[in-house]
Amino acid sequence: MLTQPPSILQGNLDNLTWKKSAEARYKCNIDASSSKRLNKVGIGVCIRNDTRSFVLAKTEWISPLREVHLGEALGFLSALEWVHVLNLGPIDSELDAKRVVDSFLSDKHDATEFGNIIQDCRTL
Repeated sequence: MLTQPPSILQGNLDNLTWKKSAEARYKCNIDASSSKRLNKVGIGVCIRNDTRSFVLAKTEWISPLREVHLGEALGFLSALEWVHVLNLGPIDSELDAKRVVDSFLSDKHDATEFGNIIQDCRTL
């Protein structure tokens, strides 16, 4: 169980370097890709510790292919579910999907499928 909610780190275009997590915290990088040929969304998750050492990684396919923002949101949800099960403690999450990050941090209610996925992320 996470003892603190994950933090979302946003980089600006001038600073696109990997940033290590705070001391005694893990860092979870999440990204999604799409394959029209396979009609699937691919998700990649990598966890490192506060010394940048590799801890765990996983990939996953979600079918059918979704719009980019939905694929990224599903990737975020999948990563949050995974780290919850792993019970690693405090984790910083980082993803490059601005729409997902902005929606996650927003107080606005969104009754769409995307909004429901984001709400599930907040719940975790």
